[in-house]
Amino acid sequence: MRFSQKNLLTFGILLLVASVSIVPTTSAANPGDGYPQGQAAPGRTCPMNDEGNKQVSEFNGKVLICTLIDGVKKWWIEGEPLPIAPAKPAAPTKSSDTNNSSPAGNSEDNMPPGFKHTYFLPAKSIAKMKVIEDESYSAIDSKMRLDVYLPKGVAKPPLMIWVHGGGMIFGNENTIKYDEGAKLLEVLIKNKIAVASVNYRLATEVPYPVSGQDIKTAIRYLRANAAKYGFDPKKFAIGGDSAGAYLSLMAAITGNQKSLFDDSADPNLKTSASVSAVFDLFGNTNVLTMTENKIKYPCQDKSDFAYGLDPKMSIWFGDVTLPENREKVDSANLYPFLAKNKSLPSFFIFHGTADCSVSKYDSIELDSKVKALKGKSILKLSPGENHGGPKIWVEVMKQVPALAKLMAAIK
Repeated sequence: MRFSQKNLLTFGILLLVASVSIVPTTSAANPGDGYPQGQAAPGRTCPMNDEGNKQVSEFNGKVLICTLIDGVKKWWIEGEPLPIAPAKPAAPTKSSDTNNSSPAGNSEDNMPPGFKHTYFLPAKSIAKMKVIEDESYSAIDSKMRLDVYLPKGVAKPPLMIWVHGGGMIFGNENTIKYDEGAKLLEVLIKNKIAVASVNYRLATEVPYPVSGQDIKTAIRYLRANAAKYGFDPKKFAIGGDSAGAYLSLMAAITGNQKSLFDDSADPNLKTSASVSAVFDLFGNTNVLTMTENKIKYPCQDKSDFAYGLDPKMSIWFGDVTLPENREKVDSANLYPFLAKNKSLPSFFIFHGTADCSVSKYDSIELDSKVKALKGKSILKLSPGENHGGPKIWVEVMKQVPALAKLMAAIK
C-alpha cells in the first residue's frame, strides 16, 4: 500500500521512527513552522511520553503537552485548540457470518487522518475466497486477532502470514483489504495460497518487544489450529511491508531459536514458529545499521515525507545512538540470530532505490549476509521508487508464482 504525495503519510511510514510529523489539516500551529528537527513540536508524535507530559520548547519557550489527537499521541501547544477532536478507540467487531463476511465493507483500518484508499477488494475477488474474520489468537488482548483468507476449492493450501506496516503506530489486519495490499491478496489467492492477516499491538500501546512477541504467538496459533482453518501446517511463509517487514524478518530469522521475541505465556510455545519463506518489503534487520545508513546516505528529496527527520530516533528506543539505549537497540539486531539459524527460510527482498525512510543498503546488506550463509535470497531493487512505491509492489506480485512453486516442493 502506498500513500500518494498529496496525502499525509505513506503506508508503512517511518519504520521505527519516533520523530514523525503528522501535519494537521486545520491548525494554527504547524510542525513546519521552524521548529528544529529532533525536538518536540506541535503535531510531532510523543510515543515515549505519557499523555499529559509537558515540555518547554527550546525553540520558542512555549509549553507543549503530549496529547491524544485522532488516536495518536502528539505534542500540542498547551491551551491552543486541537486540530481535530480526540478519537475514541473503536472496539473490534466480529462478523456474525465469518464464512461469508465482506472485507470491503469494513472501514475499521486504523489509518491516519487525510488518507484515502485507492483500491478496494472487489466482490468478484471476495467470491473466490472463504473469509474468516476477527479470529482471536490470544486471550491476553482483544487486539490480538487475525483474518484468514482461503482460496475456494483448494485442499490444504500453503499459508502466507501477512504483517501490516505503519511505523508501529497505525494500521491493523484490515489494511490488506485495500490498495496494493488487496492486489497482493488477490494474486496470492489466485496462486492457491491462503493468507492470514495479523493484527498486533502497536508501539504506542505496548513496550518493546511485545509487538514482536505477538507475531510469533500468531504463527504458533495458526500452526496449532491449521486443521481448523484447512491450510497446510508444513507450508508457512510470512511477509510484510515497512514495520511489518521488520516483524516478519524477526519471526523468520529467529524461528525456533529462543529469543526475547517469544512470549513465555504463549500456550502454544512448544509449537514450531518456523517459516519456509519471508517476503521483506522495504524493511530492515538492524535498527542501528538503519540509522547509520540514513546518516551516511541522507535523503535528498525535499518532497519526501521522511526528509529532514532525525534518523537517530526510534519509536521503540528513542535515540538509538545513546549509550544507555544500546543494550536494547542491540537486542533488536537480527543478524546474530541469522548466523545461528540452522534452517534458513528463502528470502524475497524488495526495496526502492530512492527510499528516504529505510535505506536500500539495509536490504542489500541482508541479501549479502543470507547468501554468505549459503541461504537463498532474491533481491529486487526498484529504481527511483520511495518507501512503498507502487513499482515495488508490482515486483512483489511477480514473485508470488515462485513462492507457490517453493511451497509445492515442500513435503
